[in-house]
Amino acid sequence: MEKVDVVLSVPKEGKEVVDLLDAVLEKVLAKAEMQTYLELVDEFVKAAEGVQNIKEEIASDGKDELAAYLVHKVLSRLVS
Repeated sequence: MEKVDVVLSVPKEGKEVVDLLDAVLEKVLAKAEMQTYLELVDEFVKAAEGVQNIKEEIASDGKDELAAYLVHKVLSRLVS
């Protein structure tokens, strides 16, 4: 199968939330110790700082790219 590279411009605040969800899912799938979740505090703070902008980002022309990024991150994590 031939593949081609695709570059997405993803809204920043949404990307930070998706990255946090991916990091949490990584720990869940690894059955990580509860205290290791504290390692995600910086990512949580970064995501929380701009979360109020998510609604605006989803209403923008970047929503499809954000949806693609979310699906890509979750599926990649689940099949790894």
